[in-house]
Amino acid sequence: MRSSLTNAIMITLVAISTVGAAQVVFAQNKSGSHVNTTQVGEWNLFASRLLKIHRHVVGTVAVDRRYRLGGYANRPKFYREIEFRDRQNGRLLSRVLWERENPKNLHSVDVFFYDAGGRLSFDFSATYMPDFRNAPLQTLINAHHHDEDLHAFRQFDASGNLIFENCRGDYFGTAVDISLDEDSIPPSPEEVPTNLYVSCFGYLPLTAGKLLNPMVLISDLNYADIDRDQNDSAESIERRIAEFSRRILRQPKAAQLYARRGREYFLLEQFDAAIADFDRALTLNDDIDAAYFGRGMAFGRKGKIDEGIRDLSVFINRNPESSLAYTKRGVRYIWKKQFQRARSDLEHAVFLDDRNAEAHDDLGVVLAQTGELDKAVEHFLKARAIEPGYQKVHHNLAMVYYIKQKFDAALASVDQSLRLHSENRSSLLLKVTILTALGRDKESDRVRKRAELLPAGNWSERSSIK
Repeated sequence: MRSSLTNAIMITLVAISTVGAAQVVFAQNKSGSHVNTTQVGEWNLFASRLLKIHRHVVGTVAVDRRYRLGGYANRPKFYREIEFRDRQNGRLLSRVLWERENPKNLHSVDVFFYDAGGRLSFDFSATYMPDFRNAPLQTLINAHHHDEDLHAFRQFDASGNLIFENCRGDYFGTAVDISLDEDSIPPSPEEVPTNLYVSCFGYLPLTAGKLLNPMVLISDLNYADIDRDQNDSAESIERRIAEFSRRILRQPKAAQLYARRGREYFLLEQFDAAIADFDRALTLNDDIDAAYFGRGMAFGRKGKIDEGIRDLSVFINRNPESSLAYTKRGVRYIWKKQFQRARSDLEHAVFLDDRNAEAHDDLGVVLAQTGELDKAVEHFLKARAIEPGYQKVHHNLAMVYYIKQKFDAALASVDQSLRLHSENRSSLLLKVTILTALGRDKESDRVRKRAELLPAGNWSERSSIK
């Protein structure tokens, strides 16, 4: 049994809530402060990771959604808030706030993790200002510790700065409420007895460490990522399919298992089997967003483009921050030659993620198809800078240079494409055309004979100029 201290302990060195106080310095700051560019990059990446975790969680767990409008004194209905709770136990899994007037603008995102006993173990948050969006105003990482009678958390920002600690509960029969800001950590023994401080905070991490990338807390984030890693062999995919099949026999109503096996079938280009699994997953749980994404991809690769666009649109409506989803839907509009719709999707994809090489490349394809060749080159060069090993972008850049009659530049680009994929029939035939334009007919004939021995290419997620 715990003994009682003679005096109640009520320590509040700083009156501060769990929302913390760390902020990015904005370029728009009227005082003329400069942007901390490193912090801007770190904090934007942190926010994007939280959104990816949110999408994963609500795609793998049956959830209930709760909606409300909220805002501020001068903007009473500024945002639309959606809470996602585990349908089985009611725990809050994530909370996302979107601006009402600009519904594609994220205002805030929170994600929550629980221990085996259902107690909060970690939570993360990123919040943007209403008007200045170059980076989140605030980022928070909270690590929690619980014992029999005390609950403590230590708080960092997404740059790893320790900014706050809090401990509440009962310590040997005495009420405890300790709040410490960054300037008061660690406190002196006179302010907080050492044994109490250790009881509260001794089990918490001293640094943010791996929590700076909260995705490490999720073991399987990638099943909604439908692109195959070039090092992923057919044998390894088949082994995963067999394992998911065994698990499905034990848990035939586990919707997420069908969604994950469907992804594996997609990677093997067994699109009918993939669609069947995604259908089953959505029949069991319509909240699995990743199954809509996967089925949309599979429909498109089967040539059922309208059905694919329909499913990707469902995913986008639920995940309006997904640059990948806008890219994939944009590609399908390219396949339908609906270039204005494709352009709209792809421009939004690069707005959401300017490092999305695929979106830049596909936007270049649309611009080239509609005659805006200089703009197309800009996007191809951006894609090449982001992903130098992206074979298609070298091919597409060569095509535009050829159209612009810059034959030497075209040849250099198509040669780079072939260095990355020497047996690409389309690039070989493009090289034939370029060599002919340069008057190098003997070389052109040799390359043509080589190309004629190769089969025509398949459908690709990464579009080339026709």
